[in-house]
Amino acid sequence: MYKLGITGGIGSGKTSASEFLYENFKSVYLFNADKESKGHLKRSLSLQHRLINKFGTDITVNNKLNIQKLAEVAFSNKINQEILNGIMWSEVFILINNKIEECKKNKISLFIVDAAMIFEAKLEHMFDATLLITADKEIRLKRAIKRHNISLEQIKNRMSFQLSERKKEELADYIIKNNGSLELLHKNIDKFYKKIFPK
Repeated sequence: MYKLGITGGIGSGKTSASEFLYENFKSVYLFNADKESKGHLKRSLSLQHRLINKFGTDITVNNKLNIQKLAEVAFSNKINQEILNGIMWSEVFILINNKIEECKKNKISLFIVDAAMIFEAKLEHMFDATLLITADKEIRLKRAIKRHNISLEQIKNRMSFQLSERKKEELADYIIKNNGSLELLHKNIDKFYKKIFPK
């Protein structure tokens, strides 16, 4: 089983790239770190209590953890984000590992993790290769404003907490520049897949 980490900053197109691979090739499992971690957080009361103990009632509504409020507090400054990541990444690491074992048993050929902060979380060692989807900052901002229901200031804030694109490019095994159309991204992903799995 080939393990691939797909990463990229907000608005880069990493999720579009991951979903294209999942939808167009056989025996692919896609682990979306953002969705999986949110789902895990909703199910785990002990994890919710740990976060409330750290951040206080600012992240609760009616004494219950509110994910939107958690995001607002966590992305308000770098220290808060590091606290959240410190708690969440160890949980995500376990979720990924468990899913890898399950997929090995099910004879999956390609296991993909779609995660914005693979390098920040130092998860790259889990994969056979990492693929960075990148794009110019202005393009990423435009896409993020369209897709995410958050302000330009919040998007810029989130970008500032991630590694620079240049640093990510130094760390990634493969890079796809995604400044063009979705169709062009799909073509480049198709080429990439054929390079990894030549017939």
